[in-house]
Amino acid sequence: MAVPEWIRIMNVSTADITQSFTAAPAGPASAADASESCCASPISTVSVFPLPLSEFEHYMLTDDRPSHPMVIVMLVDGHGSLHESLFRAAVHQLVNAHPLLNARIQNCAGQLQWVAAAPRPDGSPSSVTMEWHVTDDGDPQTQLPLSRPLNLHAGECLRLQVWTGSAAGAARWRMALEVHHACADGIAAVQLIAELLARYGRLSPDGTGIPSSTNVRRQPDFETPRPELLPGRSNLPDPEPSTAPSTSQGAPRRSPGTLIGKLCRLFLRRPVRLASSHELAAGSRTDSEHHPAILLQTLSESSTARLRTRAIARGVTVNDLLLLQCLQQIRAWNTAAGTAGARQWMRIAVPISMRSGRHSGLPACNRVSYALVTHRMSECSDPQSLLQRIHEKTAGLMSGREGVIAWKLFRALRRIPGGLRYMMSWWSCAGTLVLANVGDIRRRTRARFPQQDGSWQAGSVVVDRICGVSPVRPNTLAAIGVAEYGGRMTVSLRTDGTMLTRQDSELFLRQFCERLESEDLGVGTRNAHD
Repeated sequence: MAVPEWIRIMNVSTADITQSFTAAPAGPASAADASESCCASPISTVSVFPLPLSEFEHYMLTDDRPSHPMVIVMLVDGHGSLHESLFRAAVHQLVNAHPLLNARIQNCAGQLQWVAAAPRPDGSPSSVTMEWHVTDDGDPQTQLPLSRPLNLHAGECLRLQVWTGSAAGAARWRMALEVHHACADGIAAVQLIAELLARYGRLSPDGTGIPSSTNVRRQPDFETPRPELLPGRSNLPDPEPSTAPSTSQGAPRRSPGTLIGKLCRLFLRRPVRLASSHELAAGSRTDSEHHPAILLQTLSESSTARLRTRAIARGVTVNDLLLLQCLQQIRAWNTAAGTAGARQWMRIAVPISMRSGRHSGLPACNRVSYALVTHRMSECSDPQSLLQRIHEKTAGLMSGREGVIAWKLFRALRRIPGGLRYMMSWWSCAGTLVLANVGDIRRRTRARFPQQDGSWQAGSVVVDRICGVSPVRPNTLAAIGVAEYGGRMTVSLRTDGTMLTRQDSELFLRQFCERLESEDLGVGTRNAHD
């Protein structure tokens, strides 16, 4: 089997790659291993700094660029009066509880490390910026954040924007939370939202904690972060029981040929890029400077329920149906631009959570990997057959095996000088798009809230909607985020503002949601076992 060109150019043997996959992971460096100039005052009762970057954090930092910032965007809509002073106090509490939200990255003796960010003169964390907007006219929930970078070397980890106003005679608000992907993955971002709201709901009007005499059943609650868990955030999960040949430690071990075969298939199946606005209509002009970082559309309760019903009827998962509709949308989009070909590969990058019960209390960080779902455009002609192939491929994703492979790939590339950066420049299009489905928001967080008509109540406010989306990299023109809250699914979209106009981005989102809202989702209603 042919070896990818980038490996040959760098004069790296397949044995070197295999050794990197099977070598034991290096343990986290202790504080004593770093020079004193790299140390800073701890931000919590448990000092975790200096902390070497994990492989995934290094990947997100390497892939970060001003035109394509590696920033996760979350949106929260609600009603009720959101008090600025209490909100700011809750944000400061949140940041001080999560070390990687109050840090910066610096190079210490050739090693990139997290160190604590110095506070502002008033003692508040310098790693977070907050922008508070009062909208005198119009609905604040129509406001959208623009795509902007965060500089981790300067200690910019988190940005929050709040718009407050009224609509239909009621106080309404929208909050945007933007966090660098090196600091948190999508699940961590959801948990940050829940913890922030819970902290806000537990503050009394004077900014102190609600007295214990208050009815505790009317108070939100959240899981206290445990910073001491951070050094083990990138440890590989324990292997599952297997009858396959194993190492002396008992872990299932793939042969070098299997690993190299997977790598070659990964790199040689070059995925197609989503058609740009210029390819759709010659003369289209993009405006990346004013491009929104997120677009969103919420499905009705009936459409959300229909997706679950169709998945059960077909013997598949909702995520399988979402993947099918993504592939169908890619083909239809590129066909409209005249760039589709039956033999072309479409690839969807699917984030996989590597969390387990033992990670309870893990502060904001990355415990995520990727699986890649790759199919030819010609397969879309038979959606029922394609759906079953998708289901067969994704059935093993929950075991985490595919995620471990991606982690080992990042680890191997990092051990090759310049390997990660060179691979990303050679591998110009890693995927056609990203699909991240977090499912029911309530199941992704351990925070608990009083309920008002099935929605979270946090002090003076009620939460109506929560959604979010991943960043995009060059030539991966779109990322789709799916989240369910209050029985309704919200689809979020982020697009590459250098390649797609806002109008075309809105069209793409609308077409995708129309597919999800169709009566039979293009696969009929026949039970998979009929």
